[in-house]
Amino acid sequence: MSSVNATPPLPDAAVTGSLSVSIVVYHLDDAGFLRVLQTLFAATQRLPGVAVDLTLIDNSENAGLATHLAQFASDAGWLRTRVLSGHGNVGYGAGHNMAIRTTKSASHLILNPDVELDPDSLRRAVQTLAEPGMVLVGAAGRDGAGRPGYLSKRMPGVWTFFLRGFAPAWLKRHFETRLSHYEYRDLPSDHVSDVILVSGAFMLCRTDALQTVTGFDERYFLHFEDLDLSLRMRTQGRVVSDPRVTLIHHGGHSAKKGFHHILLFARSAFRFFNTHGWRWH
Repeated sequence: MSSVNATPPLPDAAVTGSLSVSIVVYHLDDAGFLRVLQTLFAATQRLPGVAVDLTLIDNSENAGLATHLAQFASDAGWLRTRVLSGHGNVGYGAGHNMAIRTTKSASHLILNPDVELDPDSLRRAVQTLAEPGMVLVGAAGRDGAGRPGYLSKRMPGVWTFFLRGFAPAWLKRHFETRLSHYEYRDLPSDHVSDVILVSGAFMLCRTDALQTVTGFDERYFLHFEDLDLSLRMRTQGRVVSDPRVTLIHHGGHSAKKGFHHILLFARSAFRFFNTHGWRWH
């Protein structure tokens, strides 16, 4: 007997495929990271017939962190897990590339260690990626308080980044229309939309396309590597945001993380604009 709440079947291409997931960890929030792994595991249970492999990349210099990561994965229900460690902090993109270069999966999910997936989000993302021409699927996010996270972006300008990261609230309000445009707040909530940039918090990629562009540009140690990858993935096919792919993203706010993060942000911004063209507004 059928049920109106039954999970719709996946497309044939997705059912016969496989999925790999990589998460780079530097600092470990025990309770938060366990929730990440638990929600990810629950989301994979709605992918019948899809083999899922998890790679955790230990970018810390803590000799004991790898053991903790393996234990957390086991506690969350993961059986097919590998932990890569001992290489130190090589950067966010370089860490993910260790998994991207070696995976033989049909699709690969780049996931932040501070993201909690909604139960049906991964199934919906896999469905969208299976459509012709798709190479990268991004998500619709919200923060821990339930406010919209706006994970897709249009091409930025220097002034836009200043407003988002450093401007006082009164100045941001004055340029609300500009910020709204940059953050794609006008995206429809009822269908998939082509976008320019996708946040590295959640990037579901067709593996062959991801490997063709050689993954992340490792010259970006932190920040902007996801924007750069989005642009290079657009040379392979469609980059989209799917409003049905929903999650909680607890991260962001780079400007509030201290002077070192601001320097990393500025250095990566300089590289990004030098590569993809300077825009001041």
